[in-house]
Amino acid sequence: MGPLNRSRTIATVVVLICALGVVVFCHYEMWKHHEIEIEEAQSLEIQPGDHFADIASKLQSQGIIQNIGYFELLARVSNSTGSIQAGEYSFSGSYTPVTVLQNLVQGNVVTRTLTLPEGGSFDEFLHVLESTPKIDFNLTNRNVETALAELKITGTWDQIPSNHGEGWFFPDTYQYTTSTPASEVLSIAHSKMIDELREAWTQRDPTTPLNTPYELLILASIIEKESGVIEDQRQISGVFSRRLTKGMRLQADPTVIYGLGDSFDGNLTRAHLNMEHPYNTYRNYGLPPTPIAAPSRAALHAAANPALGDALYFVSRGDGTSEFSATLEEHNRAVRKYQLNQKD
Repeated sequence: MGPLNRSRTIATVVVLICALGVVVFCHYEMWKHHEIEIEEAQSLEIQPGDHFADIASKLQSQGIIQNIGYFELLARVSNSTGSIQAGEYSFSGSYTPVTVLQNLVQGNVVTRTLTLPEGGSFDEFLHVLESTPKIDFNLTNRNVETALAELKITGTWDQIPSNHGEGWFFPDTYQYTTSTPASEVLSIAHSKMIDELREAWTQRDPTTPLNTPYELLILASIIEKESGVIEDQRQISGVFSRRLTKGMRLQADPTVIYGLGDSFDGNLTRAHLNMEHPYNTYRNYGLPPTPIAAPSRAALHAAANPALGDALYFVSRGDGTSEFSATLEEHNRAVRKYQLNQKD
């Protein structure tokens, strides 16, 4: 082959390679913006340390992408191969390879919610966390003091003890992702309770008989257990505040029930009201030593701002609301009406 023919052959090969490159480039550009419709939601879990090739293989096997080579090229061109975030992903609807990769890099993982109930106890909160799917229950001990130590929570703010779980965590709905540690949720709930308590204490009625934020927390927990009706909570706070001011016993059934613990069978008797323990507010004056439950924001603010009035007693009407009375005679009449179903 002469020099001229060799040059023509080389030129032809170069042109073909360039043409092929253009075709591949155009095909790649079309591919990365081509929408794939995922009719049935596909779940993908990426563990820390997973190799990019394995992730791409999972995506292809589930029909989320259709070309592993192109997907790896896309990731390398965008310098994203080492930026994939671990977690659980869900794909449904329309996606392009570009948006799939963006989801993985941005960490748009599946978010779930769990609820720590208003009026719940520390043990109930632990049960919620332990039974919540996809969460990492990483507390090694259900003992209150040990659990609080693991959370690095100490009783350093306004006399809050570190060996009692009730009142430490704010009841609310919290978001979490796959393998979120239970301790992380509790730490967030603890910080939120401290913030809510500070706010309620700052906005309190200056005439309240409560001396510390912790006393406010204790009273709010009793109010929460007495009634979930927001309209009644300030009235109940008024009753308890007047009783504290007058040196009367609170006589709150929920505190007695809390003191009975697991021995309480659902039937509160006169014998229970005569038992000697720190939470029996039928025998003891003042507030019990600790909160008895997790109060809501409404209960905290009710405790901080009791309603004005002269009521010293209240009884449940049986429909969730309460009947308030200023005298014992009125109260006994209400008890006969609403609790004993007797008519005067």
